[in-house]
Amino acid sequence: MNYIDFFLFAEQHIENLIFWLIFSVVLYFFLFRKYIQSIFDPFFLIILIAGLSSSIVMFLYNNDAIKEEYFYKFLLTEIAFFTGFFLFKPLKFDNYLKKKEIRISNMFSERYSNILFYLASSLHFFFQVLTYIVVGIPLLLDSRMSTFSGGSGFGFVGRILEVVSIIGTFLLFYRIFYCKNTFLEKMYNYFYLILVILFLLLSGSKTNLIFLIYYLFFVNLFMTKIKGFKAKNIITKTARYQRILLYASIPLIFLVMYIQLVNSGAETEENSPLLALGQRIISFGDIYYMTFPNDVIKLMNADSGFLQLFKDPLGMLRIVSWEKLPLDCGIEIYQYHYPNGTLSGPNARYNYFAILYFGPIGQVIYCFLFGVLTSFLRNTLFKILPNNIVCGVIYTLFSINLVYIFQDQAFAIARFFNIIVLVPILLFVTLVLQYVLEFNPLKKNNYL
Repeated sequence: MNYIDFFLFAEQHIENLIFWLIFSVVLYFFLFRKYIQSIFDPFFLIILIAGLSSSIVMFLYNNDAIKEEYFYKFLLTEIAFFTGFFLFKPLKFDNYLKKKEIRISNMFSERYSNILFYLASSLHFFFQVLTYIVVGIPLLLDSRMSTFSGGSGFGFVGRILEVVSIIGTFLLFYRIFYCKNTFLEKMYNYFYLILVILFLLLSGSKTNLIFLIYYLFFVNLFMTKIKGFKAKNIITKTARYQRILLYASIPLIFLVMYIQLVNSGAETEENSPLLALGQRIISFGDIYYMTFPNDVIKLMNADSGFLQLFKDPLGMLRIVSWEKLPLDCGIEIYQYHYPNGTLSGPNARYNYFAILYFGPIGQVIYCFLFGVLTSFLRNTLFKILPNNIVCGVIYTLFSINLVYIFQDQAFAIARFFNIIVLVPILLFVTLVLQYVLEFNPLKKNNYL
């Protein structure tokens, strides 16, 4: 089924579709209820999307649109993921809030975190403006996914932006809500905040604005680890700002969708932002209805699982040339249905990826290990990192990208690779800058 085929099919069975959407979302929230801290937790969005995606498989199977084989393979891989994920206990947010005495790590000083903030925010501004000049504004492009594609070398700018934008925004909220700032520091903070919001709007992503809420969530989460009950009042205060951001993001999402429709020349009464939003809700599982019906999945290239998963690190390090790396499996599916389509395609969720590439036993092992990795990064990493705000940055860098790992593991691995490569460099440069700023030869030689 392509998009039109599925929408017509869904229209014929709309009541059944709504039932499975509600049933699946409720089921997933029930299963993961102990792992979700609040509506501002990005894991809330992850589970919501997981429920919406899984409902498509249930809907298709219930209406005899797919074979039993695909339904049971999906079910088996999902159970394998659950088993791996539930091996680790959830975070106990309230337990940290009850603590009155917490040992704070001196691994990184407050001066160090300030230098890191100015470094990251400056790089964020410079490379974002450079992108607009060289490539254009992603919101106005035919496909924002093509901004850093092509293997021309400019993609490295995108890698830097992915890392420094998270570091800068996280430390920005830390400075605004948890630090005492001078007048000039406050001016810089709010100027950068305006730039961050502008950059998110121009990114073309309809959900990027919500990420401001998530950055605030992670700052609060890690500050409970550092301050304990002393962070409670600030967390209550920031919850109000998170609600404002949530309400404000709704019209802004429609604005982004409207601009994209107008820019593409597709804005009509039949193709409104409201309709586009409805189509987006039932398209979180598009990978399933585009490949499971009519055995389309068997027509896809299934011999490049390793290259698909690690294509970004392999390509960046030139271990394998970009020309020899396989076409993204989502784009391959899209081009099957739309031979003359743009650089786009459905996200290869972990079930589909495992079923396509790893065989009957491998798909179960893959999803189990995927569940273990996801739960470790979400739950255990938080517990083992030292109580220091820079460690909070490191935790956020990995945890915020779990939003992507469920729907596109190759994309998430690319971002993890960027973190592993770039963060040590940024931390080292920050250390050098701190040394330079603190080094005073006159004072050292008693001339002052």
